[in-house]
Amino acid sequence: MNQGKIWLVVKPTVGLPAFLGGVALIAVVVHAAILTHTNWYPSYFEGNAKAKAAAAQAAAAVHAEGSTDAAAPKK
Repeated sequence: MNQGKIWLVVKPTVGLPAFLGGVALIAVVVHAAILTHTNWYPSYFEGNAKAKAAAAQAAAAVHAEGSTDAAAPKK
């Protein structure tokens, strides 16, 4: 272990909970930032019907483009 000597300065009973608490805090802050700074994520998270309809329409458009390219004669 490269950083094994840190436990000579910081007790593992203090260091490990502090480290894991910091990781959990960062994860909560990142998720909160995504929820508050985007307009698409709350709808996606709730399973909004409008988002599902938009996804279905986009899939149909991709499928339609693929079928017209396949039907066209190749040069």
